[in-house]
Amino acid sequence: MALTNDDLQAIATLLQPINNRLDKIESDVSALKAGQLELKKEAGEIKHKVNDTYTLALDAWGQSTENRVLLESSHLV
Repeated sequence: MALTNDDLQAIATLLQPINNRLDKIESDVSALKAGQLELKKEAGEIKHKVNDTYTLALDAWGQSTENRVLLESSHLV
């Protein structure tokens, strides 16, 4: 039993909504991937800023500790 052109056309018509949904899903997944890459980039930037802030705070703490030692050793406090 061979399929006729009408049979193939009917099958194609039945599959078209499924194909449309698959195209929509593919588009959504692509958008999600792009968003995920953007979030990873932003997370990296935030990590870098946090590290810079930590380093700056640590340097400031070290400087204030050195200043306190100098003041205490010079009997100015």
